[in-house]
Amino acid sequence: MSKKAESDLTAAMAATVAGEPGVFSAAAVELPAGRRWLLNPKRLRSASLIKIFILAEAFRRIGRGELDPEEAVAIPAEAIVGGAGQLEFAAPGTVRTWRELLEAMIVESDNTATNMVIDRLGMESVNALAVALGCRDTVLRRKMMDFAAAAAGRENYTTPADVAAVLARLYRRECVSPAADEAMVAILLRQEDRCKLPLLLPAAAKVACKSGELDGAEHDAGIVYGEGHDYVLAVMSDGLPDEERGRGVIAQLSRTVYDWLHSNISA
Repeated sequence: MSKKAESDLTAAMAATVAGEPGVFSAAAVELPAGRRWLLNPKRLRSASLIKIFILAEAFRRIGRGELDPEEAVAIPAEAIVGGAGQLEFAAPGTVRTWRELLEAMIVESDNTATNMVIDRLGMESVNALAVALGCRDTVLRRKMMDFAAAAAGRENYTTPADVAAVLARLYRRECVSPAADEAMVAILLRQEDRCKLPLLLPAAAKVACKSGELDGAEHDAGIVYGEGHDYVLAVMSDGLPDEERGRGVIAQLSRTVYDWLHSNISA
């Protein structure tokens, strides 16, 4: 691919977000070749994108026999938090397996499930995996809905490039193990939030993604199985005065990348 072609997709992404309030940062990776385009590289608050890294560490531990996915655990009252997912309405003592908690963490973005998984794995192990995967701009410093920790400076961060790199590894079955990676992609394909990356794509496109949001921030990142081209797209934003508008920009940016790759790259 020529340098002109490489810059053209970056320019197309930049044109899509031009004039939009807030900050938009994105990384696109063509698969399986691995050619990459970056728009406004930034390290931003991760929101629920950090759950991709938590998922990967959980599956690593499962593979090592250090976490039994079928072990049933009771949810204590102090673990129950809101924000997303059905477990915020669960009665204390409700029982779930670790597999069910991992699926809820991604499919529903359930924060109670996420916090239980963090407690089981430890933040240090999630961060060590991020480093091992080459994602040195990613850090887990607080549990979900712990806004006091965020106010004290213990925030979770990542970049579109880091998230895209992990998703590309999952696509190639080079993240944890082929079997684990296939299982993780299957979970990501079931994520219920479809209002950003998948929204404007053709119906035939399959998207294995994880979204996230905080006040003023909207994110989505996923593997897109397109009609002739597969690719990864990770989009993060912050400083948005209107989150709904921000979600629309991400959806349009997703379509921009889809159309550009299918028009400019030979299948």
